[in-house]
Amino acid sequence: MPVSGFAQTLTCPAPLGINAIDVLTQIKSLRIPSGPYAGGYEIAPNGRLNWYFSNLALLPMVQLMTAAERDTHIRAYLDLYLRHLLPDATIMDVNFTVGRANPELFTLVGSDSDDSYAATFLTLVTRYLRYSQNWSWWTQNKDKLKTIAYRNLALMVKPNGLTSVFQPPRSSGNSIGYLMDNCEVYRGLRDFAGLLRERSEPAVASYYDGFATGIARAVGGLLFDSARSAFIPGDFTAQATNTFYPGTTCQVFPQAMGVAEVAPFFDRAWAYLQTQSPGWADGRYDPYPWQILGFVAAKRGDTATAQAQMRATEQKFLTQRALVTINELGFYQRTRHALNGQVDA
Repeated sequence: MPVSGFAQTLTCPAPLGINAIDVLTQIKSLRIPSGPYAGGYEIAPNGRLNWYFSNLALLPMVQLMTAAERDTHIRAYLDLYLRHLLPDATIMDVNFTVGRANPELFTLVGSDSDDSYAATFLTLVTRYLRYSQNWSWWTQNKDKLKTIAYRNLALMVKPNGLTSVFQPPRSSGNSIGYLMDNCEVYRGLRDFAGLLRERSEPAVASYYDGFATGIARAVGGLLFDSARSAFIPGDFTAQATNTFYPGTTCQVFPQAMGVAEVAPFFDRAWAYLQTQSPGWADGRYDPYPWQILGFVAAKRGDTATAQAQMRATEQKFLTQRALVTINELGFYQRTRHALNGQVDA
């Protein structure tokens, strides 16, 4: 992620299709208006609050918003997240019993991970601060952010270099180092380290950079199956798998999250996705769009495939709205940025 020189349009944006999704408007419409979680976001109309999905959705929104919008829709969300941290710096998702009709009625449910929630939050924080230049917010919250990074990422690095998906005691039932999670953790650590370095904390920055380097080493070694020329979905198995999730979908995560050290494997991983899950762009393998795949297609210059998946996502948005969750909207927008030659940062 660049330190300065924020997103600029490099080419004239392509005209939008007739069913193009207005992502900024749609995400704003998912904002919870009242109750103890006001300022958070539903994953879809009358859906739960999933912090990880929200982090992914808001990333490309930062560069689309005015300063006032960033304060309302991003900074307020970051504050909400920090207020609802548990003592161990993890966070729980929120199920609204009757949906938006009464956001006061809810139950808390366990997160899907600890590592990815923390990592994507740190990436969102970094992007917000670089656009807003709200360094007073940084000063006020940097200790909490360091605790998030330390408890959920640094302390969860296993001897093999990968982070465990959960902190103890939940890790006793699942201490897997997933490829998808660890690519997100790599990105979060690199972004947070860069932010720390900019704020004159080089020693702490180097500390977190060291873990990111170890993750990249494990991804390129432990999690790459040379015989099958593909990434392994996690350290729970010794070989690449061909199930759509996680076997072929995981192939794009190193490129999506910019794990630069394993760039020599990107082409082989993409070829594995294409051969093992042919025709994936039309949504045949999963009810959810998996728009991150189209994002990577666009990054790779595979314009036709990226556009085909965007059209499929748009159709699903019209006919099965609940399946185009907030994170899918975020990657749809990032795909659009990539296709239009815009910097995704």
